[in-house]
Amino acid sequence: MRSRLAATALGAVCALTLACGQKPASIQVSPTKVKIYGLERPLRLVARVLDRKGQPVTDARGPNWSSSRPDVVEVDGSGRLLSKKEGKAMVTASLDKLSTQVSVEVLDVKVIEVTPLAARLVGPPGTALPLQAAVKNSRNESVSIPVTWSSSDDKIATVSPDGLVTSAGAGKATIIAKVGDIQTAAEVSVDPRMVSKIVLLPATALVRVGDSQHYQVSVYGPDGKEIEGASARFASSNPSVASVDAAGVASGLKIGVATIRAQVGNLTAEATVIVN
Repeated sequence: MRSRLAATALGAVCALTLACGQKPASIQVSPTKVKIYGLERPLRLVARVLDRKGQPVTDARGPNWSSSRPDVVEVDGSGRLLSKKEGKAMVTASLDKLSTQVSVEVLDVKVIEVTPLAARLVGPPGTALPLQAAVKNSRNESVSIPVTWSSSDDKIATVSPDGLVTSAGAGKATIIAKVGDIQTAAEVSVDPRMVSKIVLLPATALVRVGDSQHYQVSVYGPDGKEIEGASARFASSNPSVASVDAAGVASGLKIGVATIRAQVGNLTAEATVIVN
């Protein structure tokens, strides 16, 4: 009778502590797949040792950590990762005969360059302006990684997945270009006043292949006064001859003639660029 009571008491203690008889059956690591944008950037993995029922083993010691490519990503005894160079590696958490692996990819991203960094959209709601984002690595080389765009206030300005900003209401909004946890912000102000005239200068430009020409836009309201700081949307009629960026800089690419167009609100102005 006494032994039966002792066994019952022991069982109750085990039920309360959830520790009696628990044996490690698996290791759960979070996150299960990792992308690190940038070099010398940390990220911590969290490991849990589970029993056969999927419950944490309360008295289990922490796992050992290792990296298949320490030159790509290092890992310390606490599961903290540190990116070293671009590439892929497998990070393993092991405890006795148990182990689990996490795929880690390091992408060399240092900065996002956004053009223009500040813009003023003048004109009725729906006036649009494209922003351009260039992702650069640690060697200042452009890399082909798409950015994610977002607006701080869609009631003032929205932004499309390819960076086209469209005005919605008067005010200021921050447009953010993001890759992983690396981001750059552009400040956009919206001025919904009407535009009556725009002038694009120089009217004709002559450039050599490899050279560039910066076009200037003057914007005027119905009262005939110039609206300072208005941004224009630029386009080239022949991008293979001369391209033009969001800041109005046209670059000569091959011999020929192209028309550079600037749009503000519903109005458009044109200029000619001759490449030789």
